[in-house]
Amino acid sequence: MINATISILTLEAFLLVFVRVACFMAIAPIFGHNSLNVRMRVSIAFFVSLILYEVVSPDLPSYSNVMGFTTLVLEEALVGLLLGFVSGLSIKALAIAGEFIDREIGFSMATTFDPTQGMVTITGDLYDKIVCLVIMISNLHYYILSAATQSFVLVPVGDVSLNPQTVYTSMIDFIGQMFSIGFRIAMPVFLGATMLNVILGVLAKSSPQMNMFAIGIQLKVFIGLVLLAICIMFVPNIANYIMERMRDMVNVILGGL
Repeated sequence: MINATISILTLEAFLLVFVRVACFMAIAPIFGHNSLNVRMRVSIAFFVSLILYEVVSPDLPSYSNVMGFTTLVLEEALVGLLLGFVSGLSIKALAIAGEFIDREIGFSMATTFDPTQGMVTITGDLYDKIVCLVIMISNLHYYILSAATQSFVLVPVGDVSLNPQTVYTSMIDFIGQMFSIGFRIAMPVFLGATMLNVILGVLAKSSPQMNMFAIGIQLKVFIGLVLLAICIMFVPNIANYIMERMRDMVNVILGGL
């Protein structure tokens, strides 16, 4: 009887850990990528939860009925979703940069259909794949796992006390930072396309007989691809910077819980 009771309590405590980890990994970078099917995501979350349960050894908070346990489950899901949203949002800066770049060099009409993500821009999808590769090669995905581990240290199971004002202010600030990062990534291509437009405008004024529209499209694509190839060399530094911002934001969010 005692063993059965201990087993049930252990199972309930593990379930709370699993809920937080599963919600976190559902939308976190790499682990929540749409190329991974649901079965694989759940399997990864399950085995990570097993490891974290042995590491953090959470104490099951007291509750009186089913509604009390349901509240605990919802609290853990909220923590996991918040952390996963912040982590996933950091990668969206690349999609923003890809949208800017494709719009400037004329690739905005050449969006591709990804069955797992829907309509995606060519450059944004390229940046996404490269950054995911860089993250895996440089072991930056350990940052993502460490965020899940750190959450159990700063916000133990059943000890969630949400500060809406802190979370809201931090999220708005972080979203602004991601837009700024995305624009700065696209800035070289943006400036190059702007300078080319000015030059083509001057040439069109001085030589009206030349078809600057047809020439401009080809030059935009060529210059845009050259600048894009140069910018790609800085993707590892961009990935490191994004991971640092993500880690700082995760700490801020955990401080507001």
